Amino acid sequence: MPSQIDKTVSFSKDSIFLTAAQAVESICFDFRQYGVQILLFAELIRLISGNDAIVKKDTQKIGIWIGMAGHQNMRWMDGNGLIKYMCDAIIGADLSPAQLAAVCSRVFQTRAVPDKNPETGLEGIRIDTGMDTFVCRQCGQCCRVLEYHQEATAEDVARWRELGRNDILKWVGIFKKDGRISGYRIWVIPGTRRIADQCPFLEKIASENRWICRIHDVKPTICRNYPVSRKHAVMTGCPGIQSRKC
Repeated sequence: MPSQIDKTVSFSKDSIFLTAAQAVESICFDFRQYGVQILLFAELIRLISGNDAIVKKDTQKIGIWIGMAGHQNMRWMDGNGLIKYMCDAIIGADLSPAQLAAVCSRVFQTRAVPDKNPETGLEGIRIDTGMDTFVCRQCGQCCRVLEYHQEATAEDVARWRELGRNDILKWVGIFKKDGRISGYRIWVIPGTRRIADQCPFLEKIASENRWICRIHDVKPTICRNYPVSRKHAVMTGCPGIQSRKC
């Protein structure tokens, strides 16, 4: 699921409700974000093709051979070409709610079921976040290592302006296109266009071997939502996911 939760998505700590269109978009976002996932892609190709596809992995290379039953020719795919192929296959497949839920379950490595949004009545997929065992260890890894600098939202900036948080706003880069604001970037060193080596509001408590956020109550949405799901935590190296209780 996207690391940045869209404000139209029904989200809680335990689950996320996505319409079918949002689910497909999130699946493709996963593919682009985490790159080629050989075992997952091979399983999905068979699933959405009704086992009509023939998939062969190459232990020496990161990619797969794809063909159709009854045809001798197979096509080698890897890298961005394979990711685009997978996105096009998901977008073009006429998946039932149950099939889409099965795809989501495999992609996001958690339980997913067809459901209706209780607020709007729209049909879609309810996806467990798997965050029931998450506990932040205050290791600072997400703040120091991950690429999140283009994820500041207009809502974040508006909130900081309303609160008069010029101490935060001076670290926000504003980008314009045709005279209009096209996006924001954090954390930009004041007076420059260079990104700071680390978040200026991250502070290490050396005596306790932990890091704290000095703007925790008003930190950016991307930080507040991290990690969105168990897979997001695992794929981005967050150590806060504990083993599930038996």
